[in-house]
Amino acid sequence: MRVFECKLTYSLVSLGEEIRLDRPEKVADYLRSAFDDNPMQEAFYCVYLDRKNHPLGRHLITLGTVDSTLVSCREVFRGAIVAGCSALVVAHNLCAAAHRLCYVTSRAMWSACGPFTRGSLCA
Repeated sequence: MRVFECKLTYSLVSLGEEIRLDRPEKVADYLRSAFDDNPMQEAFYCVYLDRKNHPLGRHLITLGTVDSTLVSCREVFRGAIVAGCSALVVAHNLCAAAHRLCYVTSRAMWSACGPFTRGSLCA
């Protein structure tokens, strides 16, 4: 039987003032450089926060293809547990064409499913 050890390594992303990620705009600014690394591929990141919403780090969960990415909750929560964070932000970039397709599909599903399931679908 194989036994694996999980390690957490930190590398400095930015040096500067202490930031607090308490608004979506701040999270977008924080992750902008990460998404610029692979602009033609979809990426799924997790940002781990302490109890005062200061970032402990960010983690690239998966790097997909040009129009899709596969994410499991196991990968999302593994890093959060190892980092010992109090809050978790997940972020995913979409290309414009894929976002339009997703929006049209969601609108079609909303009209097909009726008013009772609209709150559970993601636009």
